[in-house]
Amino acid sequence: MELDEIREELFTDLIQEYDHLSHEEITDMVDVGMMVHWMNDGNVEKIGEDTYIEQTTQWKKEFTMKELEKFYMKEFIEN
Repeated sequence: MELDEIREELFTDLIQEYDHLSHEEITDMVDVGMMVHWMNDGNVEKIGEDTYIEQTTQWKKEFTMKELEKFYMKEFIEN
């Protein structure tokens, strides 16, 4: 399944389950879901209590979870 298909399926499921939320709130939930999918798909490894490394940085840059969230949003959502 392609990422766009996963995103669309997740969006549809969330709209049905949380029909009282705004489009923006659903979109934020989709972004979080896609980040979790990205992390669980082998793109991120936890190497410490709040320390992670990421594939596209060739596993060289260390991130906190907050930094990893910002990196993900910049690299994959805002583009």
